[in-house]
Amino acid sequence: MHLPCTLVLILVTCAALACTGCTQPVSPVTISPGTGPAAITDLAQFALQPSDLPPGFTLAETRMKTPSEMSRLARDLGWQAGYVARYVHPAQAGSTKYEIMHSIAIYPAGRIPDVIEYSDKQARSDRTITYTDYPVQGLGDNARAFSGTGVQIPLNTTGVTARITGSAYVPEKEADAITDFAEVIFAKGDVFEVIRITGSSPDPAILVNLSRQAYAKIP
Repeated sequence: MHLPCTLVLILVTCAALACTGCTQPVSPVTISPGTGPAAITDLAQFALQPSDLPPGFTLAETRMKTPSEMSRLARDLGWQAGYVARYVHPAQAGSTKYEIMHSIAIYPAGRIPDVIEYSDKQARSDRTITYTDYPVQGLGDNARAFSGTGVQIPLNTTGVTARITGSAYVPEKEADAITDFAEVIFAKGDVFEVIRITGSSPDPAILVNLSRQAYAKIP
């Protein structure tokens, strides 16, 4: 059977339109130039090292994060890679064990303001905790620094929701405990970082100093 040339042309045109976008799926997040996987370097080079920390802290964990650990919000915001380093300090008389968690992630640079805002809100979401802001300089224009008192650490960690940093780690313990924390959130380019100290009345000045050292490691 022979089809008229006009009909053949119409069919070909329709087929081409139907396939438009088939090889170019729409992404919910626009990746900024230079921030794709090829631009991601070894995130460990940005992490705090034992020599950066106060005496008594020892390295407990370092590892890369996987996409399955990240929340849907983090992925929607364009999370591309993540790394975490955790340091511990043994408990002393009259105080709990201290932990320093340093979380590093790569996001499109254009989404960093949103990432900082959401991370800040998530960190302050527990209404039973008293939060206090404190000034911080030398960490970019949008850094956040605050502390929280009366933090309850549950024995059962089932159902703990990962933050957009992927730092949903709950410190090791033998029973439920009440403790405090201090946290700094900052970014430079497409590198987003959160440093948190958990323990009895952590010194914000120590945390700010650590954050400045980490900030200086980012090119």
